[in-house]
Amino acid sequence: MKNGLKKVTLLAALAVGAFTFGANAQDASTPEKQSSFILGVRTGVNVNDFSVSGTTKSTTALAGAQATVFAMYNVNSWVGMSLEAGFSQSGAARFTPGAGRVTATPGGTTTVVSGNLNDYRLSNVQANLLSYFKLPVLSVYEPKVFIGPSFDFNVHATNNVEGYRFGSPTKYRVDATNQFKAMDIGMIIGTGVDFDLKWATLMLDARYRHGFTDINNAYGQSANWIGNTDGSGYPLSLGNQDIRTRGLSFQVGLGFKL
Repeated sequence: MKNGLKKVTLLAALAVGAFTFGANAQDASTPEKQSSFILGVRTGVNVNDFSVSGTTKSTTALAGAQATVFAMYNVNSWVGMSLEAGFSQSGAARFTPGAGRVTATPGGTTTVVSGNLNDYRLSNVQANLLSYFKLPVLSVYEPKVFIGPSFDFNVHATNNVEGYRFGSPTKYRVDATNQFKAMDIGMIIGTGVDFDLKWATLMLDARYRHGFTDINNAYGQSANWIGNTDGSGYPLSLGNQDIRTRGLSFQVGLGFKL
């Protein structure tokens, strides 16, 4: 009786041990299921300029800030969707719209001088809807690419001007909000990598945004002038060219699994 009870106890212990070992082995060989929903924040820097039609003139890149919140839904381990909303700056530096200013001397000689230099900075509320395509080949990090539409709503714009007034160089800042259209529709394409920190996901992104909207809202504007005593000068306007935004953005984000 005692020998039989010992044999049954031994067999039960072996069975429990075998079951526990098999379960642990299966868990080790099966990847952890990815959370369907992730909420998080991103921040980074933008490097922007303008694409100007009908001219060979180029603008200098202008750095700006980026800060957004996002909600991501993972359809599966390979595909996901993300909705982003937040603050983003765009613009361009050393932009010279128009043909320049004309100065006149008492003898009747005219001289064409290059136009004023303008550093335009736009502060926008941005909303993006991005599709993600991931490569879940490693448990620690996942490479990814993404693409989707982007909407910038112009809240405020400034122009730091360098020019001449009454023959003397001058620098000043003006409100340029009304020189730009309220909405800029564009497209984002980018790549990056996600790192699994267990308690969160660290996201490193590099993206390019190109605006499709002509944002020039000041065709022919001549209300504000930098002038000379003879009445000649040039307007503070964007000229009569189509202007579109474009730029790179480098961001770091932190997502929390739900």
